[in-house]
Amino acid sequence: MRQKYILHLAPSCLTAFSVGRDGITTQSAFPLSTEAYPAFEAFLSGLAPATRVTLLVDLPEEAHHIEALPFVRGRDRQALLARRQDHLFGDTPFRSQLSLGRESSGRRDERILFAAFTRPAIIQPWLERIIASPCILDGMTSTSFLSQALAIPLQPATHPFLFAHLTPAGLRVSCFEHGQLRFSRLTVSPTRQPESDPNFLREEIRRSFDYLVSQRVLPHDQATDVRALVADEASRDALKAAFSTQANLSLQPVLMAEASAALGLTLPPGNADSLPLLLHVLATRRPPLPQFAPAEALSGQRLQRLGIIAKALAAAVFLACLGSASLTLFEARGQRKLAEASLRQAAATEVHLADALAETPALPLPLAHLQDTVDSLQALAASARGPEPALRQLAAALTPVNGFRLQEVEWSVTPVIPEPPETPAGIQTLRVRFDLPAGIDRTRERVDQARSLLAALGTVPGARIEILRQPPETSGSEPLRVSESLPGDSIPQLEVRLKLPLSPP
Repeated sequence: MRQKYILHLAPSCLTAFSVGRDGITTQSAFPLSTEAYPAFEAFLSGLAPATRVTLLVDLPEEAHHIEALPFVRGRDRQALLARRQDHLFGDTPFRSQLSLGRESSGRRDERILFAAFTRPAIIQPWLERIIASPCILDGMTSTSFLSQALAIPLQPATHPFLFAHLTPAGLRVSCFEHGQLRFSRLTVSPTRQPESDPNFLREEIRRSFDYLVSQRVLPHDQATDVRALVADEASRDALKAAFSTQANLSLQPVLMAEASAALGLTLPPGNADSLPLLLHVLATRRPPLPQFAPAEALSGQRLQRLGIIAKALAAAVFLACLGSASLTLFEARGQRKLAEASLRQAAATEVHLADALAETPALPLPLAHLQDTVDSLQALAASARGPEPALRQLAAALTPVNGFRLQEVEWSVTPVIPEPPETPAGIQTLRVRFDLPAGIDRTRERVDQARSLLAALGTVPGARIEILRQPPETSGSEPLRVSESLPGDSIPQLEVRLKLPLSPP
């Protein structure tokens, strides 16, 4: 795994920390002076090419400003934010913004937190040397935004609260509301051990509180919670004693060990400095943080990401080609096995046919005699009993009639005992039912169609016709035997039974 580095920029020095499998280790420290630039350049040149470097800025020259802007999207939003940044922090390129959500009333403007480092001369020399080195700038962020990862697990409430912690740069007091940063202020301690001076901590927290009350960020009529990281129980008791007379401030000291447990980290106890916690959160959790670096400073990062994407795409294409080739190879093997099985089956069939021909005895009859026998069998099969001859006669008889609707045909055979040789072997019966035109206005059409159908059925050779159902208006003029129509018919129908002799097969 490629090693990463975090550069912590404080008012006194820049400290390099390496992030590896063994944890976070301090590598080098460079004082903020021109004499330290060559040593810093040598340090960067000694790193492996394309080493990712993150610049963590912890300076008091950091400004925060909240504005409510019209809610827009796309390019209009980018242009609006750029104009406001130029207006607020036009003299520094190290600036960023964070959306705090939309207001719940009115036109629902979007609340934006603008932030910037107001003294670019401190950051610029270090950033230029990082860009000129073989390393890749992974990003530039602020300790004020990174401290949100420490504060929110300790105080997940939605109302505003203060969070105070010590870093090598000094005491940082931040205000959070709804899980978002509202304000942050860094004060450089006049002593080398600010954790041993509870009065200094109390005064700076009180000063930040008074400023936020004047800006109407914190309420003035109720107590505000204050979470402060301390090293041990003695420091906690001393800080509580210092805040015993402070109105509107509800102090809740948190031991560094408790904060480490809340974050799931294991750090050595007895250290009031919160920088190790911040570094572990930045290295392991990588929370989404505002980016302060100019766009041109991140060109190496973008190129590296494009290279990673290109490698991933190439690997995906290679794997796809490899999978396709493997699938083609498997299919070819399957086709070859299938062809071999077909050849084996064909060879076995040939052997079986040869054995059958060898075991078949030679026929003494000539081929012409066998052909006559086959013709006789085919004629016998064609003359078998069935409804086809009767249906053909019925179709031939009804061919001249147009516009009729044949609803049902039923064929049955009634065998009889033949006494003389000329008597048929049986009688076949066809029950045929037609739908006739309905309606009083179509009476004449109905009568004509019924007579046409009866006349056509009378042309069937040897047929005896029996009318089973017909409309009442056709019964008076029908010469054949007529049965009465069935009551309750919704559609006029003509139902006829034809009895035909059944020819022997």
